[in-house]
Amino acid sequence: MTEHVFESVKALADELGVSRTTLYKRAKENEIQLTGTYTKEQIDKLMGVHLKMDNEHENEQSSEQAVDSAIKALSEQLTVKDDQITELNRRLEQAQKLVDQSQQLQLKTQLQLEAEQQKVLSLETEMKQDDIVEETDTSEFDDKKSFWRRVFGS
Repeated sequence: MTEHVFESVKALADELGVSRTTLYKRAKENEIQLTGTYTKEQIDKLMGVHLKMDNEHENEQSSEQAVDSAIKALSEQLTVKDDQITELNRRLEQAQKLVDQSQQLQLKTQLQLEAEQQKVLSLETEMKQDDIVEETDTSEFDDKKSFWRRVFGS
């Protein structure tokens, strides 16, 4: 085992990149005596807490990246949904125009049908009146004819 020698606690703290207070806390947590001579394992333990913090920081960063990617994916989905809603609104407007045109056409057809029915009714009325006039004329003619027939005997 190789041993590392440091002249002071300050030198060890500088090497590990932490403050002396932090170094004392880590040494107490890992039950390491700060004597100036340290094994690789002891240095690793003193750095281990720092490494754990780095790992936690990396985990936080990866979590943030995961959240960012999730937000980006959701934003893309929202964009797609917005496009779909726009397309559906366009189709709905087209359908409403077609329904409106259909109703207008149906109304026109109904009005034309009613006009034709009025024409037929007026023609029927005219025909009935003509039939009445003809019957009246025919009966008068029959009366005259019968008179002359009576006179001439035919």
